[in-house]
Amino acid sequence: MLESLGMLLAVLTPLCAVPMTLIVFYLRAVRENQQAWQADSARRIESIETAAAELRRTVERFERDYTTKEEWLRECMHARRMLEQLSEATARLEAGCGATDARRSKDGD
Repeated sequence: MLESLGMLLAVLTPLCAVPMTLIVFYLRAVRENQQAWQADSARRIESIETAAAELRRTVERFERDYTTKEEWLRECMHARRMLEQLSEATARLEAGCGATDARRSKDGD
């Protein structure tokens, strides 16, 4: 009984091993192809993003050269308001951190 089972396994092993080996090599080739495709796509996307950023800078430069004085003043005032809001938020954060530090030092005493 064991001998016939051993012979059956000896006959079936190559029948299973060869197709499995082929499947492994095929899957490895598919993975390598996919990795190469992803690397190429990432390189192309990066190139497109770089070109888009350069186009954006060129358009902004062109718009800056041809803006009216009123538009320029409006943009400056908007930027000033944004800076003031940022300064206020920073001051509030610093005050909050200072109050927290003061509470910690008071609680620690």
